[in-house]
Amino acid sequence: MRNYYMVRAMNSNQEDFDIFFKNNVVAVGWSRVNFSEEADSERLRQKVWEEYYKNAEKQQNTISRKLNEVERFKTIKKGDFIIVPYNSNIVIAEALDEEIYSEESKDLDLANQREVSYRYQDGKLLVIPRTNLSEGLQRRLRVLGNSVSNLYEFKEEIEEIFRTPSYSYSKKMKEVENIELEKLKKGLLENIQRGKTNLQTGGIGLENLVCEIMKCEGYDSKILAKNRFKGNADADISAIKEDSFMSKKILIQVKHHHGESGSYGIQQIVKALEDEYYKDYEGYFITSGFISEETRKIAKENNIKVMDGKRLVDIIIKNLDKLSVNTKVLLGICRIPSIV
Repeated sequence: MRNYYMVRAMNSNQEDFDIFFKNNVVAVGWSRVNFSEEADSERLRQKVWEEYYKNAEKQQNTISRKLNEVERFKTIKKGDFIIVPYNSNIVIAEALDEEIYSEESKDLDLANQREVSYRYQDGKLLVIPRTNLSEGLQRRLRVLGNSVSNLYEFKEEIEEIFRTPSYSYSKKMKEVENIELEKLKKGLLENIQRGKTNLQTGGIGLENLVCEIMKCEGYDSKILAKNRFKGNADADISAIKEDSFMSKKILIQVKHHHGESGSYGIQQIVKALEDEYYKDYEGYFITSGFISEETRKIAKENNIKVMDGKRLVDIIIKNLDKLSVNTKVLLGICRIPSIV
């Protein structure tokens, strides 16, 4: 099982960092004891205690914490992931097999070393700003006095850091948010298509929803009477948006379908546009189902714009904050913030 550690350069100065990065190691002190000569971490703990703390005038809990760090460093194994604080950044490394005792590093008290493989990008050491990390991990790395810390509680985040060189916590949260948003869209579309919402039956509920969405988009929209047109002509909604710069009038036919929506709805709106009152209106066909390429072609030939269920759901989600509470209840949408 992989473990996750923070190993801090002793004084976090350039000399210490040079030992780490130029030699591909992480290192700790207690250099009067050669860690590599002792296979058992508990016996190593005892040796360090005898050499450094047996007669030390320090509180017992401080000594115990330091000895825990000794054992922690000793138990690092091949494949473990390591974070090294580097000024206001971090660098990351994967532990390798070899334990090293470096006589050359004794003067800096960094003789006890573990070989690692640092991560590089474009031929340069990969340096990640601490601000890209979660607040919890940033806080843990700021704890002073710790040379070696166990970061297992941040396992998932550290795994993501190693998988993604451009990792940032905020970017990750945006990705999670997008995944959840796609789940919402998929579920909402399925519920609308299969009648699993509380919208009014007979297609009237979807007409009311589209009418409200048009109002959210800035149109003066209204449901038309069912007997407004004669013969095959039909439209459900009229919507008008006018200001000092534009005038846009739309006549909409809405179909509450589960599967494919054919061209009949398009033919109905084409006929409705022949009404003298609507001669300056654009035609729009909106369905909760899907529209084939052939039907889209027919719509284009008749200058009718179309919107399928997937696009309709996009517009619903876009206007969620503007839709009435009652409409969101009818759709089964709960707007309670969630933790990801």
